[in-house]
Amino acid sequence: MSALKIKGLSLVRADGVTLVDNVDLALAPGETLGIVGESGSGKSLTLRAILGILPAGITATGEIACTARTAMVFQEPATALNPTMRAGDLVARVWRRHHPGRSKADALTAATELFEQVGIDRAADRLRAWPHELSGGMRQRVMIAAALAAEPEVLLCDEPTTALDVRVQAQILDLLRDLVARRSMAMIFVSHDLAVVASVSERLLVMRRGEVVETGVLTEVLAAPAHEYTAELLAANLGRRLKSESRESRESRESSESLGSVTR
Repeated sequence: MSALKIKGLSLVRADGVTLVDNVDLALAPGETLGIVGESGSGKSLTLRAILGILPAGITATGEIACTARTAMVFQEPATALNPTMRAGDLVARVWRRHHPGRSKADALTAATELFEQVGIDRAADRLRAWPHELSGGMRQRVMIAAALAAEPEVLLCDEPTTALDVRVQAQILDLLRDLVARRSMAMIFVSHDLAVVASVSERLLVMRRGEVVETGVLTEVLAAPAHEYTAELLAANLGRRLKSESRESRESRESSESLGSVTR
């Protein structure tokens, strides 16, 4: 049984350009799927097609069958959040929409609990915060809380850590892994960064220029990529990691040398 199944999805622009071409995927209840590919490969558009929120002028063909309640966490919380709405009011409004007949007080109580679940400290106080008063990581936690307010069985994540620094990115990834496990949710996580996708996914789907070029169990794909593009992504990711580790090692060495010169 699939919580979500896509068959032959194609997305075509008004001028006839095909943006996504004949994509198939299936997601089982509780399963985590990572979609990776370069910018413009059709990853985010595929998620938007699932929710039925495609940009104007794009036509979808094919079949999308979703039997599960679905919610989405967007890439940039600064633009996804309403600047005229307090953080708690946003989450409370989403919760109340899915719990008709419940009071505003109930919704605010639920919002406080959701804030706590996503690791927002002083949750009751943060309900009154405006988006501009929150850090990037805190805003993304609010967006995750808003998605959870819909009590989804499938969580769609559209590059939710791209705009965050490395430390906050790691915190958000840990949070998503924990939430998926505790709530038994299925999740699709989209990113251009293979390492990020690999940290939260059981299965992998690789897209290039609107097409799926490889799919399979994450560990098997990483161990023996069948497509040249997947191998290129692996090599690029390894190169970035080695460069980052080299920079961190150099900074650590320079810091130690500086400390040594001070203490001598």
